[in-house]
Amino acid sequence: MSEKKVVLITGVSSGIGQATARLLAQRDFTVFGTARNPSGVEAIPGVEVLPLDVRSDESVNTCVDTILKRPGGLDILVNNAGYLLMGVVEEVAVEEAKAQFETNFFGVVRMVKKVLPIMRRQGSGQIINISSGVGLAPLPFVGIYSASKFALEGYTEALRH
Repeated sequence: MSEKKVVLITGVSSGIGQATARLLAQRDFTVFGTARNPSGVEAIPGVEVLPLDVRSDESVNTCVDTILKRPGGLDILVNNAGYLLMGVVEEVAVEEAKAQFETNFFGVVRMVKKVLPIMRRQGSGQIINISSGVGLAPLPFVGIYSASKFALEGYTEALRH
């Protein structure tokens, strides 16, 4: 009998992350979900929600180390945490644009930097980066969000190689 696969999903407080966590828990994975404020996350049967702010190296290290202290290791990382910043590009403040990239792009970079060496040592693992169609074909009023997802697409392709 094979052991349950252990999956870490960032950003399970709503949307794709929450739906993915529910599905994988139903499919008998050991699921760790994350949110900046775990107490505000609706309970998901079979999912343990841990605190994580992908914008912080310390938070990333603490979260992953917490999982690695449990039996089972880590088999799958789903980088889902992110948010949508809308606005006409010339009206988006540079600080807002930086914040968008800090979560949507550099958050993924932080998670991969922490998890990939572990998976290499194990000789196995999967990393799934959730992007967006606007990371391939931008739309009006989401230029900065789209740029963060374009960056994620390029990074993911490089990672694949």
